[in-house]
Amino acid sequence: MKDTETLPADRRPPMFRAAVQTYGSYLIASAGGLANVVLTARLLGADGRGEIAFLTTVASLVAFVASLSAYEAMINISGARPEERPALAGAGLVLTGVLGTLGAAGAGIIIWAVPTQGMLFSNVDIMIAVSAVPVSILQTYFLYLARASYDLAVASLGWISAPLATLALNVGFAATDGLTMRVAITNWVIGLACSALLLVAHVGRSSGFAVPSASLLKQVLGFGLRSHLGGVMVTGTYRLDHWLLGLLGSARELGTYSVAVAWFDAIVHLSRAVSVTFRPDLLRASAEDAGRQSARIFRICAVVVLVLVGGTVLIAPFLCVIVFGPEFSDSVLDLRILAFGAFGMMALNIFGTALVAQQRPMLESMANAAGFAVALVLYLVMIPPFGATGAAFASAISYLICGGVALGLVHRTLGLQYRSLVPRSSDMAPLVRLLRARKG
Repeated sequence: MKDTETLPADRRPPMFRAAVQTYGSYLIASAGGLANVVLTARLLGADGRGEIAFLTTVASLVAFVASLSAYEAMINISGARPEERPALAGAGLVLTGVLGTLGAAGAGIIIWAVPTQGMLFSNVDIMIAVSAVPVSILQTYFLYLARASYDLAVASLGWISAPLATLALNVGFAATDGLTMRVAITNWVIGLACSALLLVAHVGRSSGFAVPSASLLKQVLGFGLRSHLGGVMVTGTYRLDHWLLGLLGSARELGTYSVAVAWFDAIVHLSRAVSVTFRPDLLRASAEDAGRQSARIFRICAVVVLVLVGGTVLIAPFLCVIVFGPEFSDSVLDLRILAFGAFGMMALNIFGTALVAQQRPMLESMANAAGFAVALVLYLVMIPPFGATGAAFASAISYLICGGVALGLVHRTLGLQYRSLVPRSSDMAPLVRLLRARKG
């Protein structure tokens, strides 16, 4: 699957500029998501916010599980064999139809059958929530196909369109006093659909669609499944806290905790954006070069994340209480605890991406498995007595373990030297040049 072929120079943007662009799209999407959280929290209270968080979490988790991580293979194949892109686009549609239908059915059964503490959902609410499963899968597949061909501007637009469309709808209903939990969930699904349709239309225009062969589908699912267990575990580690807090705690606790997580997401978006941007280069690099590149990416991100974490800890009362209201004062401690887990998520995003790009998805799965096992035990031990604060502590510890294991595996397999992780003044040169160019 690996190849030395690269895209033409005019299609491959400077990597640092591409990283800044992608991170910018993550920040805009995060701001839109935060605005939605603020709006629904202010108007519906902690209980209503908790119900929304539970339904969206379950649908998102099931969508990820049902996707079978096929997008991991799509981006690798598309980057190495561009002539396969039309067939990969066709595979995205086929797999969305099959896996999305199965996932939606599974999500409906889970929400309907598993009891929660004080949260009762009607059949209509459940149907609306589970309809997001195939839409989310479609969005993910075509987002990765756009990124694989360096269509980063369109990928960024597709990424931010979901929360911004949802926000526009929520604001409209709020202005007429019509925003309810059901309306908010519906608007969330519509936002995902807008994003998915935009991305599908772009990929269709740029590469077209072709009927995928059975061998290609087998290859896509085969590679995806090799990394899927790890993906399920890291996604479970990252979102299982919402699910279990909804089951073992209360809607109010989940509502206040979701506020802390919304701010935490803004911190970890940096390493996500950078790892996505640099993945095509890591795919084509030798093992040794991939190790060096991932170390440099880590050094740059570490400095910025350190500043973000420190700032978040200091201004947590403003972020949680002033922005969301006194009802969310309990989320201040949760946010401060979660913030330290950002270092683990940064390491996992960067080094896990390097392992997958270098055709070692099972090693990434090992890192995810370590964090997931710790998270599951800590959630069950910490949530019943400590509620949301226990979930925050368990999450932060599991993120740090995931990142540490991923770093160790990259050290063993890609030759990364631990001393190469110490930040250097030269690492900031690309940022300085970019800022100077913008001022000029």
